[in-house]
Amino acid sequence: MINIFTEKDELSSEPARVALLLYRISQGINKMIREKGEENDVSSTQIETILFLAGAHPRNKNVGSIASRLQIAQPTASRVVDSLVKKGLAERERSREDRRKIKLELTEAGRQVKEEIGEVSRILIEAVRDLPEEGQSDLSKNLIEIAGELQSQGHLSVALTCQYCRYFERNGGSSSELPHHCRLTGEDLGEEESYSEWVHRGKESGLDLFRQVN
Repeated sequence: MINIFTEKDELSSEPARVALLLYRISQGINKMIREKGEENDVSSTQIETILFLAGAHPRNKNVGSIASRLQIAQPTASRVVDSLVKKGLAERERSREDRRKIKLELTEAGRQVKEEIGEVSRILIEAVRDLPEEGQSDLSKNLIEIAGELQSQGHLSVALTCQYCRYFERNGGSSSELPHHCRLTGEDLGEEESYSEWVHRGKESGLDLFRQVN
C-alpha cells in the first residue's frame, strides 16, 4: 500500500487527499458488491462478469472479451463462465452470423441477479444527485481525466461505452435508425448500441479513448 494511505504527512497535498477519498469510496463499493454477492451466492468476479454481459455490445459477449474487461487470464474467464452456466445465470448461444462463434447471454435468473446488484449503482447515483449540478459536472470531468490516466498506464482495461469514447461522433450517422458514428471502426451506431460497452483489443488497446462528455 502506498504512502498516501498510511502516512499522515502525505495528506497535506490535495492529490493525496483525493486519492485517499477515491480509495475509501472504492472500499465502500466493494463492500456493497460483496454483500450482494453473498445474498445471491456469487463471487465478486462472477458479479463483474454478470454486469459486463448485461451491458456489453453483442460482439463482446464472449470469453475473450470478459478476460480483457476483467483483466484476468482467459482460462480463468472460461472457468467463471462455466460456473455461471452451471448456476443457471448465463447460457451459451451460437452466433447467427458465424456458427463457429459462441455468444454468452444472461438467463432470466442472471438478469434478476443483475437487477439486485443494481442497487449499488442506485445508492451511488443518489449520493451524487445530492451535489449541486455544477459540482456533478466538474466531478464527472475530473473522474474521466483520472480514468483516462489510469487507462493509459494499463491499470484500467480499454473498455467503455461509446458515449465516453473520443472516437464517438454524435449525430454523425447515416440514418435515423443509426444516428451516430464511430470514427475508430467506421461504423454507424444505433442509440441503444451507443450505450453498450465495447472492449478494445489488439492495436486498439493502446489508444487514448476517454473523452469529456458534453
